[in-house]
Amino acid sequence: MSINLTNKHNVPLALAVWLVADNYDYQAVENYVSVTSLMRPLRQLVLSARTIQGSVESDLADFASRAMGNALHDSIEKAWLHHHQKSMELLGYPKEVIDRVLINPSAELVSRTKDAIPIYLEQRAFKKVGKWTIGGKFDMVADGIVHDNKSTTAYTWLTGDKDKDYQLQGSLYRWLNPDKITEDFIRINFIFTDWSKVMAKSDPKYPQAKVLAKEVPLLSLQETQDWVEGKLAQIEMYWDKPDAAIPECTDDELWRAPPKYKYYSNPAKTDGRSTKNFDSKAEADRFWKVDKGGVGVVIPVIGEPKRCNYCDAVGHCQQARRYFS
Repeated sequence: MSINLTNKHNVPLALAVWLVADNYDYQAVENYVSVTSLMRPLRQLVLSARTIQGSVESDLADFASRAMGNALHDSIEKAWLHHHQKSMELLGYPKEVIDRVLINPSAELVSRTKDAIPIYLEQRAFKKVGKWTIGGKFDMVADGIVHDNKSTTAYTWLTGDKDKDYQLQGSLYRWLNPDKITEDFIRINFIFTDWSKVMAKSDPKYPQAKVLAKEVPLLSLQETQDWVEGKLAQIEMYWDKPDAAIPECTDDELWRAPPKYKYYSNPAKTDGRSTKNFDSKAEADRFWKVDKGGVGVVIPVIGEPKRCNYCDAVGHCQQARRYFS
């Protein structure tokens, strides 16, 4: 699939080259599915594969998040590959511990190094399931613990909305690398892009530092195997089915916030700030009828299907048309 690139915001060439640089190691393997793709909603996965070449349009500015994420991962990898010894010295680790750290070692080197601390970086693994080849590349495995580095907003930490995705991601990496990943949790290393010291001081639930880690328990290997087989069976079942026959994405899959119900005391002025907001229709209607005697109006505000903005199939998806028509 090719992309029609636009530059609506006049991004200078100095940054444009960086933004479109693609260092992803695409796999020329028949019936290959990456961990990232397998985790996508069924509808997105199937319909995106049908996207006509050249039908996807993207603006240069839209590549900023991807480029920043890639830069973060690259810099972390380079720090471990070229500077881990000096950095660990600065952090106060004794030489006998530093000398046990092995970067991307062979199994033979680990076996003959006493109390080895193996560190694996950006390693891709593959596993066959029927006609399919599943592959995935983790960020880091350190002493049996799989790590994933996320540059994201503080909102992700506060809501925990992505924890199930993190659990599945880590579980799939362990399923692919049971020899390297021996612990039953994934460690998510957050770097918050919008962290505020003021918010941290005023709200104890807000992340208290710009960089924090969270551990999320993994599924068992058998549970992961069952999930993979189930998802592949769905893909095969719906691969050639028409759009209308493919199950629709759920609100969770669409990263869709729950609806809000806004009460306006003046029905003629609903384009400004609402008088009061509610999480449920029943609560809003009760306020309107009982407290306000039926004066005013309650307007539902449906959550935006945010994932559609990142889906290649959005232009020819019947479900998406209902949201953006």
